Amino acid sequence: MGYRGNDFAIDRVAVIGSGNIGPDIALYFAKTLHDHGVRVVVVDVATLALERGRAKFEQKITKGRESGVFTAEAAEAMLAGTIFTTEYDQVRGAGLVVEAATENLEIKRRIFAQLESVCGPSAVLASNSSHIEPEEIFAGLGKPERALVIHYFFPAERNPLVEIVPGRSTDPALTRRLMGFYEAIGKVPIQVGSRYGYAVNPVFEGLFLASALAVEAGLGTTREVDAVARHALGLGVGPFTAMNLTGGNPITSHALDQMTGFGAWWRTPQLMKEALASGQPWEVPRRDEKVEVTPDRERLIGDTLRGAYFGLVGQILDSGIISLADLELGIETGLVMKPPFEYMNELGVDRALALVRAYAASHSGFAVPRCLVEQAEAGRPFRVELALRRDAADVAVL
Repeated sequence: MGYRGNDFAIDRVAVIGSGNIGPDIALYFAKTLHDHGVRVVVVDVATLALERGRAKFEQKITKGRESGVFTAEAAEAMLAGTIFTTEYDQVRGAGLVVEAATENLEIKRRIFAQLESVCGPSAVLASNSSHIEPEEIFAGLGKPERALVIHYFFPAERNPLVEIVPGRSTDPALTRRLMGFYEAIGKVPIQVGSRYGYAVNPVFEGLFLASALAVEAGLGTTREVDAVARHALGLGVGPFTAMNLTGGNPITSHALDQMTGFGAWWRTPQLMKEALASGQPWEVPRRDEKVEVTPDRERLIGDTLRGAYFGLVGQILDSGIISLADLELGIETGLVMKPPFEYMNELGVDRALALVRAYAASHSGFAVPRCLVEQAEAGRPFRVELALRRDAADVAVL
């Protein structure tokens, strides 16, 4: 049996790492591939992490069966078709291996060196890194053409977005096959060029930084900024709530410090340093709580965050690592917020540019994107394409 499609054949998939996201990636593979008879293997050298990951995996399947998301038959097949093990030998025969270990370059390199010695020559080796460039991760591989980053988003079993990030040595045909495979199993893949943080995380982390700086500047409390951000940007949850839910303080702090190469604005804010030192969660609104904010304060916070948001997405588009259409899709899908270019069109590009310029004027090192300036000078809205075409010989692919 096994999965066959899009010039891609898989009888077994493996996930390396049973921590925060590995079991959720395994769960997505299990629920979408169990009908094909594909085995899912989760490997972790730490027994405790493996036990916790297995418990999390089984708990989510049980909850899905009780709520009617999974039939009893599907739940049983998913459980029977997935193994959690400390043995790397169980990876043999896997057509796709996704590393989901901690965001540490040396650990990732050691894992891929071991995988290369175990996996067959045709196995696809992927990293779920959220930031590190594929050229860095796969620098020591004998066959880097079969390796690339596949970045999942929280929660990985439900969030449809994945960033497909090939390195300079990745076989372009492999990238196309992976794009087709992830589309076929129900994900929304977007192809992104190699750059630290890729395309979507700099928006997520940049908006957190903008929110923290707003609190530091006295524009509002964390509760107020969190609540206003939801309304102003159409977020499913506010930036401080998102940090609490994902446990994202340490990795975001590290990433913000690494992003200083993008400009002097980027850094870990003092507010986050204090939160990391205290180990306390952010003070945020309770579920469905209405936070009272004066109209003037709400307008000031909202305009500040909109200026940062439009500037951040424009900077990413200027970098050339992603198309406007894919950036729009990725942010709306992965971060659950108002799609940026449609939002700028709604407000008016001139107004959006004014908000960005106002933000840059009060925040040293924040760049005003070239694409925004040029669009405003052209006097027309951004063209947001909802259908894309490419031609393969005499066949048009939409």
